Amino acid sequence: MTSDAAATLRLIDLGTVPSTNDEALRRAANGAPAWTVVRAVSQSAGRGRRGRAFASPPGNSYTSFIVRPDCPADTLPQIALVAGLAVAEALERVAPGLARPLCKWPNDILVAGRKVCGILVEAAAPGRGVVIGVGVNLVSHPDIPGEAIGDIVGLGGPRLDRDEWLDALAGRLRARLSEWRQGGFAAVRGALLDRMAGLGGEISVDGPPPLSGRLAGIDEDGALLVADRSGVARRCVSGSLVLEGRP
Repeated sequence: MTSDAAATLRLIDLGTVPSTNDEALRRAANGAPAWTVVRAVSQSAGRGRRGRAFASPPGNSYTSFIVRPDCPADTLPQIALVAGLAVAEALERVAPGLARPLCKWPNDILVAGRKVCGILVEAAAPGRGVVIGVGVNLVSHPDIPGEAIGDIVGLGGPRLDRDEWLDALAGRLRARLSEWRQGGFAAVRGALLDRMAGLGGEISVDGPPPLSGRLAGIDEDGALLVADRSGVARRCVSGSLVLEGRP
């Protein structure tokens, strides 16, 4: 690792672990410093939001960052959005030949309409910070009926060196989290809107509450805005987003 951002990481490289997030949460509870990063070759029990399984074979990227943003608990969902922006920007930097990476609210990254990355943000023990888990399909992806999933190589990108990828990701994550801490969500909202998958299109979200309509954007707190047929926008703070014509 060569970047200034990566040089200050405390990298813990592991083989197969049940979950890099679980390992990072344990280490955070035991006092591991900010910007400790747990990286694994594979996960035997990787997970995403709502306890969903996350396929984690060797060759892809599984990293969990311990950060201490010193933010109110109710802003925790914003960290997933900020991290997603950082991932999209890092991918664009190291794989410029790809279709432009987009952020699908609240925690996925799409390339050419296919999910290539999932993000899981979890609070550590009280006073011990936050863990940001980032799983990226670099060379392979699971085939799940009804879901559009892809990987960087399969979508025309290069085979990324794992240290090169960590360099790029750490750099953008540090930069975007710093902006967010200093300027609040307003500091990153414009960049997120510029990369928002499905913006202006028809969508549905399972809520609560369940909503369908036109994706109008995200508000100043990071909540999804869904406009009904009369043009009235309603807020959604959690749920799974489905883009029209896609899984």
